Amino acid sequence: MLKEHSTIIRRIVIGSDLALLGACFFLAFWLRFQRLPEHWAELWEYGWVTLLFIPILLFNLYRAGLYYKIRYLSFWQILERLTFGFLAAAAVAAAALFLNHEIGYSRLLFVYFAGLAAITIITTKLGGKYFLYRIRVRGLNYRNVLLAGWGSKLKELEEIFRPGNPYGVKIANIVKLDQEHPDEFARRLTDNVIDEIYFAIPRGAHKVCIDPFLERAEVAGKTSKVVLNINENRLSKCEFFRLAGLPLVVLHPVVLDPDQLLLKRLLDMVGATVGMGLNLLLFPFIALAIKLDSSGPIFFRQSRVGENGRRFNLYKYRSMSQDAEARKSELMDQNELNGAVFKITHDPRVTRVGSFLRKTSLDELPQFWNVLIGNMSLVGTRPPTPDEVKEYDLHHHRRLSIKPGITGLWQVSGRNKITDFDEIVKLDTQYIDQWSIWLDYKILAKTFMAIWSGK
Repeated sequence: MLKEHSTIIRRIVIGSDLALLGACFFLAFWLRFQRLPEHWAELWEYGWVTLLFIPILLFNLYRAGLYYKIRYLSFWQILERLTFGFLAAAAVAAAALFLNHEIGYSRLLFVYFAGLAAITIITTKLGGKYFLYRIRVRGLNYRNVLLAGWGSKLKELEEIFRPGNPYGVKIANIVKLDQEHPDEFARRLTDNVIDEIYFAIPRGAHKVCIDPFLERAEVAGKTSKVVLNINENRLSKCEFFRLAGLPLVVLHPVVLDPDQLLLKRLLDMVGATVGMGLNLLLFPFIALAIKLDSSGPIFFRQSRVGENGRRFNLYKYRSMSQDAEARKSELMDQNELNGAVFKITHDPRVTRVGSFLRKTSLDELPQFWNVLIGNMSLVGTRPPTPDEVKEYDLHHHRRLSIKPGITGLWQVSGRNKITDFDEIVKLDTQYIDQWSIWLDYKILAKTFMAIWSGK
């Protein structure tokens, strides 16, 4: 994604701090006078300094990076910046009190307020930092990275990303580019779960051209972060970024707005909750029909490949005979699609109940569980099987750079008429390049219309 942090979350945190500071004022007033303000005039009489102090403090905290890069700061750096922000805001407020010659203003009230505000904000910021630290110690909320390059800067990255680092990063692999061919490097991009690639090459290095490696990463749909200066890649979106003082150029082949991604996840959770409710209502009838029609389990579980190569178990209601997977090899010559995907219009493995479930898309209902736990999205690309991914060319892997979906652009673009896998990939990459939350709404609306019309 282009931005490292969501503006929506940042605004929520700022709003929370504003609310906490307001609460600190009322608590300080109660401590000073053993009561709350009785009318607006009294509130303004004692609150005007607070209205001056709070915006200055929030501005100082924002400028200090405490609302958008706290994960990259140490506890001491956070405490140092908080202290400076409070001292600066308090100095301005004290100067305003002095210049205003306000004799009736309670200085003790301001001391109470400033002290409570300092305790509250410092506690929440350091507590938030500690919470993020504990999450990452437990192996959650991290990204898998591949380090590529050689020399001192590569070793510096290895040290920065040592186990327990505060950046939410785990090293999946380390590749020495001065000993690696671009095609070998390309294979490494698909052998492991890789979310990002960090390139680190010595200044003035000439024996290795980094451009072929960047091109392989871009074609595979991987975000690249490059230490030191390079020739700007002409296809990806560039962003300049600093990591522990190291200058990086971030090249994004997949540019997704984090605010809209947050809304997408909220939409997924709401939609998945509704879908699971519908699933629970229909489960007794569907389960009974499946059991009466053919032997075998009610649910079909299959390993699929998700975002950046992550594997997960996809769930559906079983619509085929119990030996469907074993019989697949016998039917490969009847495959109607060209490329790394398998489909037969009149598949002999489909049961009578399964045919009805597929026509009405009821077999897809258990996938709402995959959406709810975060393996899939309501809208995305089709989740392939590991066997299909083995047949991918490098540029096909770009469709794996986002979460797969229950429905997608391919499904609402006449999936029964598309016979070429490259055309499917084209639609998937078109969805990735043009993605917005409004596009998801549009695809969902078309999906409902297709199901309602039986198409």
